[in-house]
Amino acid sequence: DAVVYVPSGDAPDIYKTYFDADTVKDATFWPKTVLQSVFLPLRQDNMGNYPGYDALKDRLVRAPILRALVDARAPDEVRNWIEEQTTNWDFDRVITSHFASPIQASPADVRAAFDYLFEDDVSKLDSSLSCRDWELLDSINQFVAQTNAGAPAVFDFTRGCNNK
Repeated sequence: DAVVYVPSGDAPDIYKTYFDADTVKDATFWPKTVLQSVFLPLRQDNMGNYPGYDALKDRLVRAPILRALVDARAPDEVRNWIEEQTTNWDFDRVITSHFASPIQASPADVRAAFDYLFEDDVSKLDSSLSCRDWELLDSINQFVAQTNAGAPAVFDFTRGCNNK
């Protein structure tokens, strides 16, 4: 998925095919499922909310795991690919494999989900995600680097995170 859209509210009905109804109805089920799917921590604030989920829901975004593991290693290639897709194609929706689909989205919407690759001024970037929420993915990148398990990260995928 180039981008994902995480709807707020209850988990989609498909989860009821595997989990029992009480589990799916639990108010924490959907936020936890989303966070685990994109490799963000299950960090809760003092109100019991999940800030990482709140930062992703009801928005078109690049999945954090792809931002950290793909974009960090090939930012120029991803930037060029997104530029090509959002310049050469006129579309009004995106079909994804995860979360909500199809998603109403224009080329400008998709391009905006990748602003961190295009915008030089960090203050103009979306800062919804806390820098703490990137720690797990950063540790995976460190492991990849230490074990030579893949190409080195050459781009700071955490650009624009907040220190809250």
